[in-house]
Amino acid sequence: MKHWLPVLILLAGLGSSFSFAQVVPSKDPFARYIAGVKTGLQEPSLRRFAAECGVDVSKIQSRYAVGPGSSLTPVKNLSKGMQRLDTDFYSTAEVWPAGDLVLVEIWANSDDVGSEARYYKCFVNRKLMQAELVVWTVPLAQALGVIPWGYSRRWERGTGRRMQRTKAEFVNEMEQPISSPKLDAEDEKSLRWIPPLGSLNELMLPPSLLR
Repeated sequence: MKHWLPVLILLAGLGSSFSFAQVVPSKDPFARYIAGVKTGLQEPSLRRFAAECGVDVSKIQSRYAVGPGSSLTPVKNLSKGMQRLDTDFYSTAEVWPAGDLVLVEIWANSDDVGSEARYYKCFVNRKLMQAELVVWTVPLAQALGVIPWGYSRRWERGTGRRMQRTKAEFVNEMEQPISSPKLDAEDEKSLRWIPPLGSLNELMLPPSLLR
């Protein structure tokens, strides 16, 4: 839990001072995401999830928002928007609206301990149909010996119309499956945490991202 608690605090909307440069970029999934935004190269996991959602991300201009904690403000340029942040606990959102379909990618990061959480969510008529979450621990500059790992989970709306977990596995920074890392009791407890799985309204995204 010591690695994950700041992420959970972040999701409650708290924040401090931005220090993204502390994280080692080569081992940092969020740094890879930002590089992809700059170059227009979307990650395979996004393309796969978007195809399952029925959203062609290659033909839709996405919209961005950033902010401390979970408070998001629309920005035209994600990288420049992040430069204005002054917090260790921050979130970003990228949204692809496509009629009744909405695809959302949210990052909720806690840079002081190298915790990063990424959501993919697919909504149909504002109702969540499927979601994926990976929470990573990544090495900081002062802890280069730390091996990065993440815990990936997936939920889908089942025949009973309830969200059901359909996958759970440990992954490395490239989202490749790995064996379980050594976990203490608090880490084990943190793996049972379930993110919000409600409607699109629950995300409280800026309305301009959905138009």
